[in-house]
Amino acid sequence: MIPTTRKLEAGVFEALQIQGDFLPDLKSAPVLLAIFLVSELLAITLAIAHYGVAAFDWAGLGLISISVQWVVLASLLIIAGLRRWLNKRSAAMAGLSCFAIVQSITLIFSYIALVNYGEVLGLTWPNVVDNLLISAIFSGIGLRYMYLQQQVRNQQQAHLKSQLQALQSRIQPHFLFNCMNTIASLIEIDPLKAERAVEDLSELFRASLAEPRLVPVADEMALCERYLGIEKLRMGERLQIAWAIDDEAKQAPIPSLILQPLLENAIKHGVQPLPDGGTIEVTVLIRDEQLHLTVANPVADGVSVKGHQLALNNVLARLQGHFGEQFAWEIDSRAGRYEINIHYGLKNF
Repeated sequence: MIPTTRKLEAGVFEALQIQGDFLPDLKSAPVLLAIFLVSELLAITLAIAHYGVAAFDWAGLGLISISVQWVVLASLLIIAGLRRWLNKRSAAMAGLSCFAIVQSITLIFSYIALVNYGEVLGLTWPNVVDNLLISAIFSGIGLRYMYLQQQVRNQQQAHLKSQLQALQSRIQPHFLFNCMNTIASLIEIDPLKAERAVEDLSELFRASLAEPRLVPVADEMALCERYLGIEKLRMGERLQIAWAIDDEAKQAPIPSLILQPLLENAIKHGVQPLPDGGTIEVTVLIRDEQLHLTVANPVADGVSVKGHQLALNNVLARLQGHFGEQFAWEIDSRAGRYEINIHYGLKNF
């Protein structure tokens, strides 16, 4: 057994601003941690600027840190709650809205501190103005940085989506000609079967022309049943399929039209060259929060399995695009049998 993985080929894409999220997901742990650390660095900087290094006051640092974190966390909470609304606005409107939220929170907390602790801490209205200026500078820089980072992510997602669309579109020629020949031969012999085959073929093309997306395993199985129905018209009883699908796995996500090319490979390079045909075994199960997909087919003695590679590389590249590092695969090629095992994590889906 030879375990390996495959990454999408790097491509060149235009650096154009695209529609997408204005800011990253502010509720995610990495983003929250980064904002927290930057806020603490800001607090330390303000403390050093106020007290100096020689007369550094740790209690003062604590007070500044609490003030900064309250403003930052309150602003994040409101912006995160409005994220869906912000993503529907223009970049200028979303940016100004975020900036206004941070300034408003800063003003509110500064006013509360002035009213309740002004005499104790020696706070005056000029201090409130100072807070607003500092907040304006750092929130502007921070929002601009997060916006640019998110635009890079949006461009990467758009590039990945275009690659997936190109890869999915390459599936069509692999089964088109065989299907059309089969339908043409049935038109005069059995018009009803020919009509059903046309309906099955139209569903296959509908799926191949759709946007690359994740679908339930049950939907992918139903689509493959249509494909196999067309192939059985050509091969008859020589083609048998043994399904072993866990009930739990039927609603798990899988990229559309991932299984069909694997079945086509199994038929073309496995079952079809055998005089008596054979059985293709398809197993889908979930173990340890991972979906495991196995497609196994018989292989005639002396038949090379290299023909599997073109469609297989296409499938693996699409899976890599959808699941990244969560995806892995293995091939087990031995005398009389060819088996591919695919597995990917479901934790984020």
